[in-house]
Amino acid sequence: MSLYFDTAAKRPRGPRPAPAPVRAGAHPAATPAPGAAPASVRRPHLHRVDLIRDIAFLCVIVVHVIGVTYPFPGERPAFTQLVLHSTRAIFFFVSTFVLFHSVYHRPLRVRAFLGKRFRLLGVPYLLWSTAYWVLGDHPRIARDLPGALADLRGGIIWGGSWYHLYFLLVSLQIAALLPLFVKLVRATTGRHSLLLVATGVVQLAALIVLFHQTPLSGPLEWYRVHGGMLLPTYGFFVMAGALAAVHLDTFHAWVVGHTRTIWLGTLATLAVTLFWYRHTVAGGRDTATASMATQPVSLLWGPVAVLALYALATRWERAGGPVPSRRAAALGAQLAFGVYLVHPMILRLLELNGFAAALPWSAAVNTAVLVSVVALGSAAFTWLVAHTPLSPWLIGRERMRGRSAARPMPHPAPAPAGQQGGSTSFADPVVSNHASGA
Repeated sequence: MSLYFDTAAKRPRGPRPAPAPVRAGAHPAATPAPGAAPASVRRPHLHRVDLIRDIAFLCVIVVHVIGVTYPFPGERPAFTQLVLHSTRAIFFFVSTFVLFHSVYHRPLRVRAFLGKRFRLLGVPYLLWSTAYWVLGDHPRIARDLPGALADLRGGIIWGGSWYHLYFLLVSLQIAALLPLFVKLVRATTGRHSLLLVATGVVQLAALIVLFHQTPLSGPLEWYRVHGGMLLPTYGFFVMAGALAAVHLDTFHAWVVGHTRTIWLGTLATLAVTLFWYRHTVAGGRDTATASMATQPVSLLWGPVAVLALYALATRWERAGGPVPSRRAAALGAQLAFGVYLVHPMILRLLELNGFAAALPWSAAVNTAVLVSVVALGSAAFTWLVAHTPLSPWLIGRERMRGRSAARPMPHPAPAPAGQQGGSTSFADPVVSNHASGA
C-alpha cells in the first residue's frame, strides 16, 4: 500500500462546525478557546522523537569508532558503516519534522526564528570548526600560520574542519531556507506527493554526481567536490520530514498499521543494499568509497531506515514504558547535539594518547569498549557544559538550570493518534531540536 500525503488536502467548504465540548478529564491546554489562533495551542511532546534521536546519534559514534578499530575496513565493517550511514537520512528527516511540527500551523516570525537558529547553530559551528582546526592542523599552525589560516577559512566555508561538521553547515542552510520551505509546502497543498517525488529526483541526480568515479567538467565537477555539504544532496530527506509533520496523523497511522510491511521492507532493502555494495566493490571501488554515505543507494536505504526506526520508537512509546525511561530518552535527546559535536575530539584524543591502540581484545570487543567510553565521555562533557552560560555557544541549547531535566511530567492531554504519548509541552526537547538548532 502507498502512503499518500494529500488525503485531507481538498475538502468541500461548508459552515464552520461548533467548538467541540471539553471531555471530562481533558487537560485544559488540549482544547483551544473559541476563536483562538492555532499558535495558542501547545503541541504534545513526542517521546518517540527523543528515542529516534538517541539511537541515531549512538549509531554515528559507532560509525566513527569502526574507522579506528578497523583502520582498513574489510567487507563486513565497511558494509556496517554503509548501513549506519542512514543516520544522515534520520538527522535531516527529524530536523525538518520537528521544525515543521512546531511552526507550520502558526505564524512564523522570520527574524526571530532566523536569529535564534543562527545563534544556536552558527556560533557553535564557528567555535567547533576552530577547535577541530587546532586539533588537526596544529603542526602547520606552528610553522606556517598563513597557510593554516587558509585551511581554517576553507574549513569554515565548506564544513571541512572535521568530518562531521557538514551537518551543521547543511542545518544552517535548512534554517535559512525554512521560511521558503513553509511557503512552498503551503502553496502545493494537494500536490505534496508530487513535491516529494520532485525532491527525490533532485537528490538522486546530486548523489549520482557525487558518486561519479572520474572527474567531471564545469559545475558538475564543482558539485562532485562540494556537494556533500549542500542541501540538494539531502533534499528528499528534508522534504519527507517536513511533509510527515504536516500530515502527522496520516503518516503515524500508516506506520502503526503497516509495521509488518515495514520490517519486511527493511530486510529486503538491506539485501538490495548489500548487493549494491558488492557490485560496487567488484566494479573496482575500494571499501571506503563503496561504503560512503552519499551514493545513490542511500536514497533507497535511508527512507526505509527512517520508517523502521520510527516504527520501533512508536512501539516503545505506545507500550507506555516507565516514566524514568522516557526521562532518560528526553535527557539523551537534550544532550545529543553536544555529544555529536564533541565525540570526534574525544575519539581523536583517545587515539593520540594510545588508549585506542592499547585495547587488548578483538576488534569487535574493542569497538564496543571504545564506543562506550566515547559516548559516556561525550555525554558527561555535554551535561557539564549544559549547566553553564557557555551552553548556547558550545552545544547549541539554552542553559539547563537546576533539575529542570527531571521535572515531573504533566498529565497527558488527549490528542490525535499521531500525537499521543507525552506531555502537553512540545517545547522541550522536541521543538528545541538540537540537531537542527531549532
